Amino acid sequence: MPHRWTGSLGKTALTALLAAGVSCSDDTACGPGTTLEGDTCVAEGAGGAGGAGSSVGGAGGLAAGGQSPSGGAPAGGGGEGGGGPIDPGYPDFPDVVGHLTVAIRTGAGTFDGTDANSLSFCLTADDCFALNVADVNDFRQGEMDVYHFTGVGLPREEIDRVELRSANGTDAWRPVCLSVQLDGEPVYCEDGLDVLMGQEAGELQSFIDPEGLHLACSSCYPDLLSHGPLVGAVTDEAARLSIRTDATRRVVVSVLDESQPGEAEVAAYVYPSPETDYATTIDLGGLAPERSYRVLFEVDGELSAREAELKTAPSAGSATQLTFGFGTCSRNDDQPIFGEIGALEPDLFVFGGDNHYGNTADLESLWWNYRWALDRPERGALLSKTPTLATWDDHDFVGNNTNGTSPGKDTALLAFSQYWGNLSYGTASTPGVFSRVSYGDVDFFLLDSRYHRSPDGTANGSILGPGQTDWLKAELLASTATFKLLVSGTIWSNTGDESWLDFPAARADVFDFIRDNDVGGVVLLSGDVHRSSLRRIRREAAGGYDLPEIISSPLANTNSACSDNTEPDAQQLSCFDAGRYFALFDLDTTLADPELSVRLIDEGGQEVGSLLVHRSELE
Repeated sequence: MPHRWTGSLGKTALTALLAAGVSCSDDTACGPGTTLEGDTCVAEGAGGAGGAGSSVGGAGGLAAGGQSPSGGAPAGGGGEGGGGPIDPGYPDFPDVVGHLTVAIRTGAGTFDGTDANSLSFCLTADDCFALNVADVNDFRQGEMDVYHFTGVGLPREEIDRVELRSANGTDAWRPVCLSVQLDGEPVYCEDGLDVLMGQEAGELQSFIDPEGLHLACSSCYPDLLSHGPLVGAVTDEAARLSIRTDATRRVVVSVLDESQPGEAEVAAYVYPSPETDYATTIDLGGLAPERSYRVLFEVDGELSAREAELKTAPSAGSATQLTFGFGTCSRNDDQPIFGEIGALEPDLFVFGGDNHYGNTADLESLWWNYRWALDRPERGALLSKTPTLATWDDHDFVGNNTNGTSPGKDTALLAFSQYWGNLSYGTASTPGVFSRVSYGDVDFFLLDSRYHRSPDGTANGSILGPGQTDWLKAELLASTATFKLLVSGTIWSNTGDESWLDFPAARADVFDFIRDNDVGGVVLLSGDVHRSSLRRIRREAAGGYDLPEIISSPLANTNSACSDNTEPDAQQLSCFDAGRYFALFDLDTTLADPELSVRLIDEGGQEVGSLLVHRSELE
């Protein structure tokens, strides 16, 4: 039977209640439409799981031509029989702890933070856990840190304390809120801490809460929905979203069609897991083309202040007027440029790589960076109301200039799929973050230029690997889109940095395939280099059409200088290196000669460069 810690109840008292057959109420143990039979929540009546075109994925779901590295459910669809989604109820929280989560908020005072790595958390005198996220500067003033421990193997009945310890050498540190989850279940929360840990006079080397396990607060976060929602990819009838809670909680997801009167309809129930840092991907199906929706989240009976807005895509293949933003390289703590992007209300936003600078293959450190990214206020606001597509480059892959031989790439892929909302991640036979996403008659090809990349840029080296290259060719042949946008974290033309030109055979293979198969409408997007540029890669001499390349960087980072060190076949039309930039695309395929126009805009909202391309130029 699931445990549900609901107040200042010690473990001994809880165990006695459970032994006496006292359970939590039906609305916490089992959701609406279910009853408790023995230890199991059983659905009442007919109706398959998912119903009403809704399904819930894990780390990511299957979609056309791709799959998540850890399975999941397809966008759209739903179970047979209708009747709406079935609430599976809380999972069984075991009596022997397998997964421990500790979340701590450091005080916001000038001297409250610390650089110490000598702090630990204890559940007994001997069962202590070091508090350190390997590749992160944790315990920073005013910030939240989360620590996960697996394979704990501690019986709950042996827990006799909630203790913070500091070893010799710890600098002063002031925690102001501490929460604990056992296998996802909230069992402790205290936001009234008034302690100073350290080694000097008046500082504590050990703090043991005299009340033991208790819930004086709901969470150390302002909202039980701690991060997101992030609106991911949309189609003409489905959408994907990502959220994160602070613990395993009952999340009721409801959708409101803003063009129709009436109440929001329940679309899904989810119970986020500590194994994914409580991040969860949700697939919404049964939507209508070009329709605006609000998505609401009720978490453990409380309506979250966080909500999502989204607009579905036009009908597949239909003529399209599309505005989307594009950019790369987001490192700074302050990222006001996302406010400028949001003010323009684009239909989509596309992240082209270096979306954070974790530079790590450690899973907890990657999770920290994804939470950090969503905590940037302007960025979080944009992603909650703008469908977003993403690929990666080196810094949000494993580290600077890393490639397919780098250890930890599977860990990076797992974390990426848990926190982004792309439709798919690679294919069943070829892992990666690549996918194709259609919006009306515009196709985005999100390429993975890291996971399969050869160690060195050599004449015969590979940047996509054979599996992804074959996928790209097949998808280009299958595409009937007016414009086909190839998004790569690595730049396509040479500027003296890492580029596709370091792999000349691989680049020529893609470009020659476009020429030999009369693939029209191709435009190249890239970033990485901390400057923005508009270019054309000349292909007329080789029998093809010139390929426009739009380089947009950085969104929130330092600049690198523009250079004339370009390849002979690349024409640099303009270059900008004195600020932060994004690209805003306007595509109109309803015209007799469809147009793609792009403007480079700085963080002050000023246009610095532009380019207009007609479809007739790309054939």
